[in-house]
Amino acid sequence: MIKLYEIPSRELPEYVSAAYENDNELFEKYHVAKYGFKEAVEETVRMIEVTANLPDVEMRYFGVKEEDVKIGYLCVFQHNLYSFGIAIDKRNKEVLFAFWQAILEVIGESFITMLYPNNTRAIGWVKGCGMQEVENVEDNCVVLINV
Repeated sequence: MIKLYEIPSRELPEYVSAAYENDNELFEKYHVAKYGFKEAVEETVRMIEVTANLPDVEMRYFGVKEEDVKIGYLCVFQHNLYSFGIAIDKRNKEVLFAFWQAILEVIGESFITMLYPNNTRAIGWVKGCGMQEVENVEDNCVVLINV
């Protein structure tokens, strides 16, 4: 079974790395741009840090482990599921269900997430978990809500 651990931001890169390792489709199709592994991890962490440094954002960082092995990460702030990932080789029905339940425990039942339109894999997953796409005014993103 998986467990979430609140972590300091300095540990985030190792958890993002665990989530991204061997996920070649992520680098080719689903990330903000086409990156290699190292660049994708660095860009993800950079974008999280930029948002975390905005006024009034209280970012919380979580590492995801399965039997003491790092398999993913989660970043949230006030009613916002900001960034998340689970290792490609750990994405099975049980792990993904447990991850969603852990997200709900951390952030509550009502929240928003904003994903890049090309990240159809993540969009499909959160929709499958019950999130609904809503119209938005933001450029280059898909906005989904969980209520």
